[in-house]
Amino acid sequence: MRYDWRLTIAYIDQSGNEMERARLRGLLGRTRPDAKTLRTLEVLQNEDGGFPGELVQGRPSSVEATALVLGWMQDLSMLAVPQGQRAVTYLLTVQRPDGTWDESPGLLRYAPSPHLVPGDPRVQALCTALAASWLALLGYRQDHAVTRALAWLRARQAADGRFLGFLRTTWAAAAAFRLVEGAGSSTSARAVEALTGVGDDRWYPGALAGMLACLAEAGVPASVAVIRRGLQRLWGLARPDGSWSSEDGDVHTVEVTLGALRALLRCGAVSPPAIEEASPAGAIEA
Repeated sequence: MRYDWRLTIAYIDQSGNEMERARLRGLLGRTRPDAKTLRTLEVLQNEDGGFPGELVQGRPSSVEATALVLGWMQDLSMLAVPQGQRAVTYLLTVQRPDGTWDESPGLLRYAPSPHLVPGDPRVQALCTALAASWLALLGYRQDHAVTRALAWLRARQAADGRFLGFLRTTWAAAAAFRLVEGAGSSTSARAVEALTGVGDDRWYPGALAGMLACLAEAGVPASVAVIRRGLQRLWGLARPDGSWSSEDGDVHTVEVTLGALRALLRCGAVSPPAIEEASPAGAIEA
């Protein structure tokens, strides 16, 4: 198929908020976010360095929300700024004695969605995989915090390669193990193989983009079946206006579209120079 890259850029520019447009510029090569973008994240960030549940000011910090904003900071090339370092400190500080992470009990009063309920073993596994994968990606691969987390996760991998709980846990854990143990990690390989067997009906655009970007950042090559097939499906789910739909409603469409763009870039399926070199119609082969 043919994918019009400029349509995606135009869609995000026209439909996104200031933060989303700033992230678009970061994905396309801008290396220094403007002061307003930095200030927005500074105001949102809690005193402990984490980001509030569902990104609503006044709520306790959430591991999942902090992982989400670390992704934003990565888009903006600002992981090394104080806000990014404070987020890492938060993750290191709230790890539990058994090596896991969990959401704050204080979030229960806000009726969190099922995948964010503190105390649920599935949520504990997800938070642990997210925190471990981010810390490993940011250079803490030999840190005791990460090794303890991986030991706990390893015991929660089923015979079929899946990890306890949600599908997202499996790809985040696969990335963490590969980052720490290298391309020869059997734990990661089993998880990646398990993802290959997940039916297409389970891969909504947001999940598909998240999986592709996460595994690509951990070094899983595009030749691996789950990446190759995932990219084909992602191309196929692009809408005529250059966006990707969200299973959670139109309010999240720009976020999912940014995630798809990130995944295509991380997997090497497209690159910023390809925009300028594209045909006048802005289309490139997919």
